[in-house]
Amino acid sequence: LDATLAISYTLDATGNLIVNEKLDVNEEAKEKPQMFRFGMQWVMPEEYGTVQYYGRGPIENYIDRNHSQRIGLYTQQVSDQYWGYIRPQESGNHTDVRMWSVVNKAGRGLKFLAMSEGKTMEASALPYLPADLDDGPRKDAHQSHSGDLTPRPFTVVQIQQRQFGMGCVNSWGAWPRGEYQMPWQDYDFTYFVTAVK
Repeated sequence: LDATLAISYTLDATGNLIVNEKLDVNEEAKEKPQMFRFGMQWVMPEEYGTVQYYGRGPIENYIDRNHSQRIGLYTQQVSDQYWGYIRPQESGNHTDVRMWSVVNKAGRGLKFLAMSEGKTMEASALPYLPADLDDGPRKDAHQSHSGDLTPRPFTVVQIQQRQFGMGCVNSWGAWPRGEYQMPWQDYDFTYFVTAVK
């Protein structure tokens, strides 16, 4: 095998969940692709339409494009997380997140916490699946526009250790600098999930 992913769920006596994702790669693999993100996707019912978080905001930000955003406590709507770029693409990410909650109008839902002291994570919540935002490798074969998107009847939550950078070096054509990429290597991510009642 070129890579092995092990996921463990530990439920404590109070009903809180500790999630660990550990990726072990074969360093001798012939193909060593970059990763887009390392984490997990959660799908919640549409009624969970508010995010409350402690991290960089209020505008979307990425590991190589986040210094303009301040760390703080923010409350926003899931419907406002997607930025209407000309064509659909990755959107709504937040970096340096310590806490990310997705709740309904009654304030109930799920809270995700970065586990380790001094550690942060990245997160987003959109009314779209990742596949809705990607026309595939050949953009000339099918060119959609953000105005064509139809929100899904659910909330798609991404909780991740980190995500590949945006690049932004030469009008969006270049890859990010090396420190903002996700090379072929082992990853280990632990986070905490609790109910918001």
